[in-house]
Amino acid sequence: MKKFKSIIRILLAIVSAGLFLWFLLPMAKRIICVGNVVGVLFTAFVFCRCVFYKYFQKLKEKWLMGGFKMVLYRIIQVCIALFLLYGVVISGLMAFFTLQKPEPNSTIITLGAMVRPDGSPSGSLNRRVQACYEYLIENENSKAVLSGGQGSNEPMSEAQCMYDILVKKGISKDRLFIEDKSTNTDSNLINSYKIIEKNNLSENIAIATDGYHQLRARIIANRQGKSGKVGAVNAKPISSVIVTYWVREWFAIPVELLK
Repeated sequence: MKKFKSIIRILLAIVSAGLFLWFLLPMAKRIICVGNVVGVLFTAFVFCRCVFYKYFQKLKEKWLMGGFKMVLYRIIQVCIALFLLYGVVISGLMAFFTLQKPEPNSTIITLGAMVRPDGSPSGSLNRRVQACYEYLIENENSKAVLSGGQGSNEPMSEAQCMYDILVKKGISKDRLFIEDKSTNTDSNLINSYKIIEKNNLSENIAIATDGYHQLRARIIANRQGKSGKVGAVNAKPISSVIVTYWVREWFAIPVELLK
């Protein structure tokens, strides 16, 4: 049994070290959010707990035997276990909603992302536009609502940037609708639905965004109470940041559900 536990600790140490570096990598690019902060702290703790197992055992025996401290220790253990269970469940739901294929020739709502100061799309925006482009090519009767306003550090609206890219790629202008007032996913979808209704576009929706964002976008779309079906068109993921943004959604989704 002791040998088995030792093997488990070694495996956990290796996995946690790998995940630690995976969470840490985006920080080198100045991408810092609750996803990688929590990820770095948690994986560092797991790694230390496995590598310095004997030290933690002595500390536990010295400081946590009986009384209030032990009760608090058990409560913390239960909270960590529940959080990990929540992460598994919510990750399963997130993965499920990336697989929801849209109806053919749905109206594709493409959610914006940052435009660089030189007017070029950020990596995230470029991938979302590419996903939109591929869907439009495959569905010749589909039209797109390009949704995203202009931030204080952006030279143009995100919607305009997407529009310019798609036109250069050969998509007809009459298939593209600009929604350039939005500042978040809520307003993206609210304003996009107004354009869909005004122009009598298909009420079946395809949402083009990153896969980790699909569940939250679907929650917001359902809150709008529209009758059409909603499907996912996923931008290709970037391996260096996907785990960071995936964990960030664990915290963002409950906030969305409470609105």
